[in-house]
Parts: sequence; structure tokens; C-alpha cells
Amino acid sequence: MKAGIVGQTGSGKTVVFNAITGLNAPVHAYSSGNKSETNVASVNVLDERVQFLTNLYKPKKTAYATFELVDVTMPSREVSNKDSTKADLLNALRQCDALIHVIGCFKASEAKAYVQDFTDIETEMILSDLATVDKRLTKLTHDVKRSSGNEKTLLVNEQELLTRLYNHLEQEKPIRDLDLNEEELKIIKGYTFLSEKKLLVVANINENNLNQPLSSQLQELVTHLTAKHIPHLIFCAQIEMELKQLNPEDKQEMMDSLGIKEVITDKLINQSYDLLNLISFFTVGEDEVKAWTIKNGSPAQEAARKIHSDIARGFIRAEVIHFPDMVKYASWHAAKENGALKLEGKEYPMQDGDCVNFRYNV
Repeated sequence: MKAGIVGQTGSGKTVVFNAITGLNAPVHAYSSGNKSETNVASVNVLDERVQFLTNLYKPKKTAYATFELVDVTMPSREVSNKDSTKADLLNALRQCDALIHVIGCFKASEAKAYVQDFTDIETEMILSDLATVDKRLTKLTHDVKRSSGNEKTLLVNEQELLTRLYNHLEQEKPIRDLDLNEEELKIIKGYTFLSEKKLLVVANINENNLNQPLSSQLQELVTHLTAKHIPHLIFCAQIEMELKQLNPEDKQEMMDSLGIKEVITDKLINQSYDLLNLISFFTVGEDEVKAWTIKNGSPAQEAARKIHSDIARGFIRAEVIHFPDMVKYASWHAAKENGALKLEGKEYPMQDGDCVNFRYNV
């Protein structure tokens, strides 16, 4: 999984990046040049189940599920209109599975400023997708005329779908609002449309607004996002970044002094993971406890392929113990002796938290 952070210059998105990753990426606006700059880091998906299994097995190695976080530095006003710069920026975002839009909620006036911030970037993505669809439809018009048989059927299906998308985008509505079926999603997968990507909004507030009622501007943003069914979090990125750099004792002391009950960036990591409907299954043993990431509902053979293609190719069965049973019996052997171990076939839909041993022969 790869999540891209977007936001206007001055929104604090690089501070959010640092707060999530614990890094110290330079916090500055894009100053010159024709290429967008990026900060990239791999982040662990915090999971108490992994820690439980680690305490249980005491393995030589523990591996959490991870996702890649990409912070794309927005170009300054002087270069923002350069086509090459904008293309670099949008292409970097197209490679991401989900987007985190950071909105700097610092202004004391302009009641619609935060909503406008959200809308401006959303519109930029919609226009980019519209241009892509328009270009492809022009080519499809010629391709359909020159094709026949099954090839023509496939091209016509694509043409009809893209025409539907074009009409939707023309109304300045993102593709994610459309109810597309699996076959339609498969057709457009290669386009990596920006407005189709799952979205999480971060409202980045000042320290002095911690534990305070929402301002009218911020409430307007929350209302707007809620109406669009877009998940959102509100926190002070600067404070979260400072907390990330403290040892546990000093961290707790600072949280107590500021009245902070939880580190929101830890929650953000897991919420970003959930945004794409991902789950974890675990392989366990004395050598390693590891979390693996798959789509919710993936069959067992596909999960096996995450580990190695040979395991999927020679799949015989999956020995599965649900995580609550691992907690209950505190060992693989005890769970098996008490009938908690299940033998599942290739099509078994994996469940979040399954502990699995794949049997295979190649």
C-alpha cells in the first residue's frame, strides 16, 4: 500500500509526514526548479496482535505490516503553472493507492476558507482525470471503427464506461462517488484516476486550539466532509511531531500536560490501512512472527501468493487458527488439541487476524 500526502503550501503536510514517520524531513515550500520533490518513508501498521504473538513465540524477528507514505512537495506560485512540474506532481500521486489531504486550519476568518482549500485540490484532480478520459475517448472513436468481433465489444464497453465517467467529471464530481462494479473497476484500473482514489482528510490545527470547541470554519469543513462521506481527523501536527520524537516517559508527561488522550497519528496509520479495505493475516513461529497485507475477502491461495508464488502454485491446504483462539489457548498445539485449528481449501475467504500455516508441494 502507498498513501500520498497532498495539501496546499503552508498546510503543514510535511509536518504531518514527520509526525507519522518520526523522521525530520525539511519543512519548506518548493522554491525553484521544474521537478516536484518528494519525501518517502515506510511506516509500520501498529497492531497489538503482532505484539501479542511476539510475546507468545519470542521469535528471532518480528515484522509488522507496512505501507509507504509519500509527501509530494507542492510547487511554489512561480512554477505552479509549468506543465512539466504539474505533470510530475500528478504522476507521483497516481502511483498511490490512497490520498491524505492535509488542510491547514489556521485562519481566524474567511468562513469557507477550509472548504475552499479542500475543493481546490479536489477540482484539480477532477480536471486531470477529465483530460485523461477525453484523450482516451478520442482515440477510442477511431479504434472502435477499425475493430471487429470480441475486440470491438471490449472497446465499446470501455467507450461506454468512459463516456459515463466524462459526464460525471464534467459536473465536477469525483469518480469515487460513482457506484462502479468489479468489472468496471477492472476496466479503468490502468488509468490510476486521481479522483477515484480513497481519501482521508486531516484538519491540521494550532496548539492553542487543542481541546477547544470547533471554530465555525472548522465545523463547516467537518459538515462538508461528513455529507460527502469522507473520513477525517483533527489534530495538531506540530505537537504530534514533537511527541513522536520523545521517549515514552517524556511523551506521556507532555500528553498529560496538554490533555491529549491518544496520539492521533497512530490512529491515522491504521485508518489509512483500513481505507483500502485491507486486512492482516499472520504467520507465526520461533524464527519469525509476520503480518501480511491482503484485501478483505481474499481467498487462501491468493494469500499464500503474498508469501511466495511457489506456495500458491503447490497449494494443498491452509491450517488456520483464528486470532481469538490463539489468545484463548496461548499456543498452536493447544489450539489444535482443542479443535480450534481448521483445514481450509484454496477458496477459503481469509479473515482479519487469521494465523496460518500453508501446506504445499512443488
